[in-house]
Amino acid sequence: MERTSSPVPVLVLGPPRYVGPLGVMRSLGARGIPVYGLAHTRRSAANVSRYCAGTIRAGEDGRPTSDPDRDLESLLAAGRTLGRGTILIVGSDEWAFFVADHAGELADVYRFPRVSPSLVRDLATKDGLYRLALEHDVPTPKIAFPRSATQAEELARELRYPVFLKPVVSRPRGQWKDIAEDARSLLANYRLMEESPDDPNVMFQEYIPGRDSDVWMFNGYFDEQGRCVFALTGQKLRQHPAHMGIATFGVCAHNPTVVDTTVRLLSAVGYTGLVDIGYRYDRRDGQYKVLDINPRLGGAFRLFVDRNGLDVARALYLDLTGRPVPAVVPWEGRRWIKEDADLIAFKYYRRLDGLKVRSWLRSILHADEGATFSLRDPMPFLLSLGLLAQQTLTRRWSKRIRRAHRAVQQWIRSLRPASV
Repeated sequence: MERTSSPVPVLVLGPPRYVGPLGVMRSLGARGIPVYGLAHTRRSAANVSRYCAGTIRAGEDGRPTSDPDRDLESLLAAGRTLGRGTILIVGSDEWAFFVADHAGELADVYRFPRVSPSLVRDLATKDGLYRLALEHDVPTPKIAFPRSATQAEELARELRYPVFLKPVVSRPRGQWKDIAEDARSLLANYRLMEESPDDPNVMFQEYIPGRDSDVWMFNGYFDEQGRCVFALTGQKLRQHPAHMGIATFGVCAHNPTVVDTTVRLLSAVGYTGLVDIGYRYDRRDGQYKVLDINPRLGGAFRLFVDRNGLDVARALYLDLTGRPVPAVVPWEGRRWIKEDADLIAFKYYRRLDGLKVRSWLRSILHADEGATFSLRDPMPFLLSLGLLAQQTLTRRWSKRIRRAHRAVQQWIRSLRPASV
């Protein structure tokens, strides 16, 4: 991408702890393109980046509020200020739903891929994706959606273990995931995850055994005609939570089966725009099974950069500004790390798998890019480390306080006279 004298500005929507917006700011900002983010109440690595052109107020702490009319007016006002034709990039499921629902109004001031609200929800929700996968003959794990605690108890007696528990709809906070080995642990985790009795937002999914490297990711961009003009794949090497979470360390590797499956499915449903997809290879039947589809910018999208520096954010920018997207030149073996999450993951991989400090450090040194670390843009990395230290200390003090509270309660009970 060449610098232009009058670049089109970009607004990227996402919560404060998501690293996708920071990646967009660095990817496009380094080419002289002004990239704006959302103003957050909590500290945000993206907003302290030298490549952040500024912030606009919409939603609350990076999320849509319960007042969509107010959020819409805020975004429209920001678009008029930044200039009509500003490119809008969605960085979370909640904003993907919002933009799809209000695409007609937002299109007056922004440029962005148009996707029907029903398709966005079908792709982003586990039950919708399950239906689409079955309809288009795409392998996927078997799933169940308990609608109440009573139904969860019934399913617990029928399911084959182990079972993976996860949210039906992803939220920026409280992403509890776990693997249940029996009915007792399944119901215990269900009670912890349940958001409300009427809308639990919990799903039970067939757990596919295997290694972290069996988890494959697809990162791509489909243009207005539904053509896939950017596609790269990679593997997760470490995750947080360990063995079942977000990618903390990944590597680019070409997988034609994953690419062909994705293109076939998304072309059939008429999808356009950015997409981030997770698959898991099932060694029992030799199939790649789709786990989730994010119809938006993925947090690890900077893992998927080709030899010429092209990523999905640049592909989208080129396409929406009327320029051709170059052919992708794969960068096999490129490695990316999310530093703070990988530091936490190391603790668990060391305990569960015996990962040695030397091996972990060696892998870090071989990373081609970090989610926050950059010598040219140091503040996001320093802030993320500070937040990690703060969270660690807060949790430790909370545990100590809880232990002390329990000890005091036990001591008080011991002073009470025994009943006769």
